[in-house]
Amino acid sequence: MAVVICGLVALSAAGGPAAATNHDDLLRKASHLSGLPVRRVVPQKLLAGARYDAVLLRAADREYPRSLRSIDTALYTRLGLMSKTLQAELALDARASRAWYDPAVRRLLLRRTPTARRAWVVNELVRALVDQNFNLRRIAGLRVRDRDRALAAKSIVDGTAALASGVSAPSVRGTPLERFLQLESGLAAGKELAKELRYLGGPRALASALRLFPQTTEQLLHVDKFLERERALPVRLPTRIGDWKLSASETFGELDVRSLLRAFGVRGALVAAEGWGGGRVGLYVSPTGQTTAALVLQWDSIEDAEEWRAAVPRYVEAAFPGSAARDCPPLDRCWSSAWDVASGVLGSGSVLASGPGSDTIAAALFGQK
Repeated sequence: MAVVICGLVALSAAGGPAAATNHDDLLRKASHLSGLPVRRVVPQKLLAGARYDAVLLRAADREYPRSLRSIDTALYTRLGLMSKTLQAELALDARASRAWYDPAVRRLLLRRTPTARRAWVVNELVRALVDQNFNLRRIAGLRVRDRDRALAAKSIVDGTAALASGVSAPSVRGTPLERFLQLESGLAAGKELAKELRYLGGPRALASALRLFPQTTEQLLHVDKFLERERALPVRLPTRIGDWKLSASETFGELDVRSLLRAFGVRGALVAAEGWGGGRVGLYVSPTGQTTAALVLQWDSIEDAEEWRAAVPRYVEAAFPGSAARDCPPLDRCWSSAWDVASGVLGSGSVLASGPGSDTIAAALFGQK
């Protein structure tokens, strides 16, 4: 998943002692609203627009390196999402942002113009307080090891800040890729979990989520799963299928499933994603360099897998318009379009493959435990 830097707006460019006083007032306000103590002053740096944008892009490259971006570009393309490069998406995020707390250097960055709403600056100061009390550097590098876990951790931090500041997630709009990335930010889900935990157990319950982080986006989306610390079911992809070689794979969580379906306006997306038990997406490469994506999901029950089965044709119709369906046992259905898509459900497991040879790859994965 691409790093989505929250769309924030910069603080008014007041100089000298007045600016420092305003900053101190806002930090105290952030502490009061969040219940998090101030451990130290949060340094700030005011940057001209072009300089600010460049700093954010470098931070995005650091947190979401080019190697991962290349893998996701191929995966997103095969899932029907891509309309432009991920680098272009990162650039749009940087231009939209006006204030951002960077945990790598523990500094609040402010864009000189235009001026900010106070709520957005408070939002970033709450993130700074979360860092002071729970160390956000723990998230660094997590994306490389576990995509789903990194999304869950980032979302509860952003959601805690949004709950305190009153910031809301923007309306979902744009191309399928833009919609997917907006949904993947997890801000709304993180804010809801923070709200539920604070209601159930007060600041201490919310602090437990910041100290331990949800381990999956299923835990992020369902407070009972978080309280039970329910683990993901293991899903493994074979390193080879005939001459095809697995070049990369990532975890694919409930938030990913939900966002993928919602990006294409699939009816019943939330219901279809619930019951997720575990998931992985991988990229297989042929000897001639062709690439095919494979998504393997384990569901909590046969009924949950059936809900996914019902959603797949609606997703394929929206993501790959004009696809012609055909039967292809032992799979449920195959489709032919610009490239092939194949899907099947067996018991509480499912497989979806997209790209050349998708029916062969999906059949090899079908029913695999």
